[in-house]
Formats: sequence, structure tokens, C-alpha cells
Amino acid sequence: MSLDEEALEAYLKLLRHAKPVTIRGFQRLMGYSSPGKAQRVLSKLERLGFAVKTNTGEYAASRELPIELSMYVVLERFIIPRSLTYAIYSTVVAAVYLVLARPSMQVVALLLALITPYWIDALNGVRMLRRISKK
Repeated sequence: MSLDEEALEAYLKLLRHAKPVTIRGFQRLMGYSSPGKAQRVLSKLERLGFAVKTNTGEYAASRELPIELSMYVVLERFIIPRSLTYAIYSTVVAAVYLVLARPSMQVVALLLALITPYWIDALNGVRMLRRISKK
């Protein structure tokens, strides 16, 4: 059994909620019309290992990301593209180098050419995450 789009959306909302929820609370969180549907989705997430059931019967998101989100990192309750960390790091290193070394325009162009793909990938990752979250 794999994680479908509906379950992925449910996992993301449960992860952002950051607190365990009851079935009714999850129903309200997702906007479902019946608690039965909320129970089915939570059970599926639990079977797949993306949600855990607490002693009180509430459900919380697992901190392990599904394979569909392997290109993302969880920081507290925020999910960010892994490439964003690379883009920020490489930009800071390049900026420090540019300030300290004052290289020629060819080196500046080369640095921009090296950093640009990280930013493009990071922005695409943010857009994809927004598209999944809005559904």
C-alpha cells in the first residue's frame, strides 16, 4: 500500500498541526463530513507508519517523512525543500568570497551559474509543497 495524494495531504496537515488529535478533531482539521472517513485516513496513515496512536487514542504525525517527501526536511513543524538549505549555504559562501576576494566578473558569473540551479530547484520544491498543501 502506498501513500496516495489524499493521505499525503492528511499527513502534511497532521504534521503542521503539531499536536495529537482525536478522530473528531482530525475530521474538523481536514474538513471531512464524517468521522468514518477521518478514521479510515488515520488508520491508513498508521498502517503506513506516518501516524502513531497515543495511549489516549489520539493520533500524531510521525517525524519520518514518506518517500514522496524525501526531498524535504522537517524543522520543528515546518517542511522545507532540502535544496533550499543548499541554496542558502552556497549563496552565503559565495557572498563572503565575493566580499573578501573581489574576484573578476568571470568568477562572479561562474558562481552565479553554480548557485542558480539550487535556487530553481528550491523554488520548484516550495511550489510543489504549496500545491499539495492547498488541495
